[in-house]
Amino acid sequence: MRKLITTAAGELIDFDTVFEESLTLGDTPPEDKVGRVEKVEYTTDVYEDGVTYPKYCLVYLPYCYDPSDKDRRYNVLYYQHGNTCEPEIFAYPENQKFFDNLFASGEIEPCIIVSTTYYFDLEKDKEERKRSGMVPAGDGGWPGVKGNFWREVIEDILPAVEMRYNTWLTDPSPEGLRATRDHRAFSGYSRGSVATWRVFHYAFEYFRWYAPMSCHTTADHTIQESVPMEEVLDYLRKPVLEHPELPFFIYASNGYPRDIGIMTEQMKYLTKSDGFSFGTDPSVNNIYFSISNFYHSDILVPQYYYNSLKVLFHL
Repeated sequence: MRKLITTAAGELIDFDTVFEESLTLGDTPPEDKVGRVEKVEYTTDVYEDGVTYPKYCLVYLPYCYDPSDKDRRYNVLYYQHGNTCEPEIFAYPENQKFFDNLFASGEIEPCIIVSTTYYFDLEKDKEERKRSGMVPAGDGGWPGVKGNFWREVIEDILPAVEMRYNTWLTDPSPEGLRATRDHRAFSGYSRGSVATWRVFHYAFEYFRWYAPMSCHTTADHTIQESVPMEEVLDYLRKPVLEHPELPFFIYASNGYPRDIGIMTEQMKYLTKSDGFSFGTDPSVNNIYFSISNFYHSDILVPQYYYNSLKVLFHL
């Protein structure tokens, strides 16, 4: 059973937007439709501070994933959590069922989902991270640390994950990574959404699909600064203009009422701008925006995926 949430044109934004809510994502999934989560450890030294950081990400493998079946290759969706959260957010059994039910429904093609983090030390900084989120991180939100998380993603996380599992990547070189961008998406919620817009700007050659959720782009400013719309447009059009041969699709989502502000204003502006075609058909469109009636919480991300994954990876 589904509840259809529709915002009429001109009500909250001046174009139609549709958000579908699955009322079954929280159910106990069928026994034969349960996936599993594995930890992938890696190191990164991209922050230009002379330090090599030991880190990890968590990889959700759908129920149908069989490591011995080399003929079936999987698309990979990367998820960056929001402020105060951690990669484990969807690894706990009570939360993992959301992903299990996404794919058990038969409406969403199974893919691998990778939960990443821009934080440096999840254990040492645990209490303050959970309280305020203001601990050392590489996403550009910590003073004195270069915002090179996007480099960590493409140089360290992508090869570590995609060479380990049955994905489309067989050559972990930059050339191999760029050649498989059609099978890779980056997404994030809240502060992770800001990181997603940065990945679009800096790592456009490595990802075709993007799903920023419930936060706008800061165009490399701090979250507190006001950024002119013209600068936002220039920031997002830059990689597109530099690589006109590369298709892309942005499926952006926002909550209501708290989240409705700046992100919605930016999407109004972007969807009317040259270079962006609004709609859900990746063969002719490259940007879409939907509004839910949800409060602000990472735990609702699977509901947003219930919408965006009906578009992402559909070549």
